Amino acid sequence: MQPRRPVVMLGHAHDALPLSGMALFFLLGLRHGIEPDHIAAIDGLTLRAHDHHEAHAPWTGSLFALGHGLAIAVIAVAISLLAASFELPAALVQVVEWLPIVLLTLLGLWNLRALLAPGAYRPSSVRMKLIPAALRDRTDLWSTVAIGLLFALVIDTVAHVSAWSVFATHQGGWWAGALAGLLFSGGMLIASTADSQLISRVLRSAGSEAAASRLRRGIGWFVVILSFGVVIQAVAAKLGA
Repeated sequence: MQPRRPVVMLGHAHDALPLSGMALFFLLGLRHGIEPDHIAAIDGLTLRAHDHHEAHAPWTGSLFALGHGLAIAVIAVAISLLAASFELPAALVQVVEWLPIVLLTLLGLWNLRALLAPGAYRPSSVRMKLIPAALRDRTDLWSTVAIGLLFALVIDTVAHVSAWSVFATHQGGWWAGALAGLLFSGGMLIASTADSQLISRVLRSAGSEAAASRLRRGIGWFVVILSFGVVIQAVAAKLGA
């Protein structure tokens, strides 16, 4: 006897997706916004925007999250519409589960090496290295949005968005998948905005280049510790599973 496929429930998303589910997707967005690679990217962009005296520097995180959230929303809606027949291959699931661990390990090592090297330090993001140099070296408003959008197209982000989009759609139809994407993007927007606003406030009150340099290094050590901490926790969880 063939197992029954999950029923895709049509109708209004809020009829089938409970409040707890909505809160979960919002919290997942907040968590996504404080992932080490996001922090490194937004902090690096914010610092560069301040160096170029860009008026939008305090809102760098918001602009980045706008592009990032737009890409996630499009992916969420597309996957939600295909959710009735969509299933990730088992081999791809295994790769996706380990890819964030590999990326975070590289992120920690990358920034640790830069911190220990002589000279000025700036937070470095693994995904930012995949962005065309002509784009990531710009500091204008629209380039920040574009970088955020491209940042979302790395395979682990696409696969994770696909997974929770399918889950939400099976709970309440494609509207639920779209709502999940919106809530996720909203949480990420709040976290990313808070990050660039905090960095901007500290930079304005630093009062000297030496103080700003100490801030950059402080961010770097935070990224390194957070990266390795998440890696250790993730590997321990997998080995204990």
